[in-house]
Amino acid sequence: AAAHGDINLLTILPAATEPGLQVLGKDQAWHDVPCDFGLLIVNIGDMLQEASGHYYPSTVHRVLNPTGEGATKSRISLPLFLHPRREVVLSERYTVEEYFNERMEELRGKR
Repeated sequence: AAAHGDINLLTILPAATEPGLQVLGKDQAWHDVPCDFGLLIVNIGDMLQEASGHYYPSTVHRVLNPTGEGATKSRISLPLFLHPRREVVLSERYTVEEYFNERMEELRGKR
């Protein structure tokens, strides 16, 4: 998947079965996320970034396509996307519903 942040509040990920997930660090470099069994990864989403006044930045991440022998293995990832109820006020500018709808329109325009 191309580099992106998740629209939701938080994303909770049990470690995937194979490597490939990377996060963009403050140093603007890509860092591999470990996929050791038992790890739990929590990504901050765009809604939490908005609700915190950008104090907590959204986790920009991507998934690399494997090469070589890794290309023959399946990578299973089971993210849990947490969304507040639609009437929750995120900021002075948005409720969850307003924010979500605006972001979805932005994504539709990128096709």
